[in-house]
Amino acid sequence: MQSDEEWQYLRDFQKGEHRAVEILVDEYYPALLNFLLRMGCPPGDVDDIIQETFIKAARGLYRYQHRDRFRIWLFKICHNSLRDYYKKASRRREIPQDPETVPAAEAGHPESIVIEKEQALRVQAALNRLPPKQRLAVVLRYYHGFSIKEIAQMVHCPVGTVKSRLNGALSNLKSFLQEGEVL
Repeated sequence: MQSDEEWQYLRDFQKGEHRAVEILVDEYYPALLNFLLRMGCPPGDVDDIIQETFIKAARGLYRYQHRDRFRIWLFKICHNSLRDYYKKASRRREIPQDPETVPAAEAGHPESIVIEKEQALRVQAALNRLPPKQRLAVVLRYYHGFSIKEIAQMVHCPVGTVKSRLNGALSNLKSFLQEGEVL
């Protein structure tokens, strides 16, 4: 359940009040950016998809069902915006390329930064090889901390299906990473 302050921001956001929009974008932009990159969205298209997500959220806020947390609802919208992007790209026969950038370590010894970056790239490459539904489950669960129940709500499927997708994804990731070179 949202706090009174969060509800006020949401009401102000719906009215298009600049400060509320700014606060919500500041709050959710980093998570949506990470989500889209992990889902294989080209870095050059991420801002457009996030902007589209917030526009759809503002337009649809009157339909927002308060039983879901705003964060869950916003990620649903972002996921749908990403799917729409892929549909449009496939109609133009442009298949988006997976991003080659993964957030790097912020501080540390140069060798450890290189090793961490290399490991992150290997994991991202393995993640990119997963079927889309498995990748979505892994990204939402392990990168964004959604519960299995919340993921099930987001993707409109039973909890058991989410568990199955996660189990299959982890098995696939293990295989991909054990193969050696996944890049």
